[in-house]
Amino acid sequence: MQERYMINWISKALSSGAAMALIFILWLFSMFMVHRSTSSKTQSADLSQIPIGKPSPDEYQNWMDVYLGNDKIGYAMQSLTNSPLGYVMKEYSLINLPMGGTVREIYLDSYAVLNLDYSIKNFTFGLISGDYTTDIFGDVKNSQLLIRLKSQSHETEQAFNLENQIFLPGVVPLLACAKNFAEGEFYLSTFDPFSLNLNSLQVIIGPQQAIKTNSESQKGYRLSLIFSGLTTTMWVDKSGRILLEEEAGGMKMMATSREEALNMPIVESGGRDILDDLAVQSDIAIPEPRDIKILKVRLNGVDGVLLDLVDEFQSMISESPLIIEVHPNSVIAVGTIDSSLFLKSEPLIQSNDPRIVKKAREITKGETNPEMKAIRIHDWVYKNVEKDFTVSLPSAVDVLNTLKGDCNEHTALFTALSRAAGLPTKVCIGIVYKDGVFYYHAWAAVYLGGWRPMDPTFGQTVTDACHIKLLEGGFERQADLMRVVGKLSISVLEYTGGEKL
Repeated sequence: MQERYMINWISKALSSGAAMALIFILWLFSMFMVHRSTSSKTQSADLSQIPIGKPSPDEYQNWMDVYLGNDKIGYAMQSLTNSPLGYVMKEYSLINLPMGGTVREIYLDSYAVLNLDYSIKNFTFGLISGDYTTDIFGDVKNSQLLIRLKSQSHETEQAFNLENQIFLPGVVPLLACAKNFAEGEFYLSTFDPFSLNLNSLQVIIGPQQAIKTNSESQKGYRLSLIFSGLTTTMWVDKSGRILLEEEAGGMKMMATSREEALNMPIVESGGRDILDDLAVQSDIAIPEPRDIKILKVRLNGVDGVLLDLVDEFQSMISESPLIIEVHPNSVIAVGTIDSSLFLKSEPLIQSNDPRIVKKAREITKGETNPEMKAIRIHDWVYKNVEKDFTVSLPSAVDVLNTLKGDCNEHTALFTALSRAAGLPTKVCIGIVYKDGVFYYHAWAAVYLGGWRPMDPTFGQTVTDACHIKLLEGGFERQADLMRVVGKLSISVLEYTGGEKL
């Protein structure tokens, strides 16, 4: 009974959706670095070639309330000051995020030294949430962006070649102001510190509009920022200060005074929940979802070309309409794999770290059968990692140290240990059914002559068919889920033995 209750509780502790929301929040607070691209190809006015004017030397401090729906859940501050080194931009925020029946306090801060054209010289960024702390350091030298990612137990370094200057998204309103708010659009290449990859950001400058902030009517220039399929809309005043910002998922930020921003209400669980907001709707209830062996569904509102839907345990029945069948107990061979791709160490899945290698050897000691190795590692992670809501970068070494986390942390540690034991393993990102809806979730698949999906969060050495994979790869692919968030719905066609519903 206790184990059954834990599985039911865990199945709502799916932080992939919450992590996506946080990635988006962090991006809004300028936790991504960007450099300008001149490859705009649209029918509207291309502003990429319009030079910016002389940046304003005015110093400022801008405070904002952060809301989820009508409820204040945090605050944010951005300041720009002059120094002998150039401009100094500081940003910090505190967010109390209701998720899965609890409230997580998330603290973010950044410090950047900018050139007089707002391009960046160097920066630091910090994220603190629960037992996890992450610091990211960036430095621009010789047309390269040098990145150092530091967590409690591990450091990763990486270099990126730059063709142009890089900018904080926090200065985008100032850049729009420097372009005199000429209506049109331009593109920015973005560096995402969570995936350590480059992405694209589209900025559209619109006309002035009347808006209401804290019972005050004002006029602001409308800016739309489009990232991975999600749109953020903000209104800024003539000096480039943000007045109002609205995001997907019902979140928004509104300019206010320092005193009002710091006047934080008590955020309680039991009300609006970010996981429920991001859940994918199902047209029917599925009884005993953890026992389902075969599931056939229609994915509504999304383009399958953008997703990784076909696997040995999942088939595409039709492209239009988009129909998927999940059959984890009946693997259909799809050919050989390049094992090296699924054994390598990654920045957050450190399979060659001595601590990971040592633990993998301890868990699998004396076992030579690959399937039994995978089961041993699965059982160890399931039994030893405490189930807890976490907002963090899921570093396998850190999880081994804290032994606490949700689906991301379980999957990161399991994947690293399995690879260290010589088992090709990949991360699956998708949705799983619970209580009438599908929640975003992460699990793993191990190659045992064919890909076998395993869920160390649920304690399933073979996942049930209510796990629908949408993407695969490292956790950087979670940002790609933004393409389907708020658009996807599920129509259940058949389940278990293929009975018609």
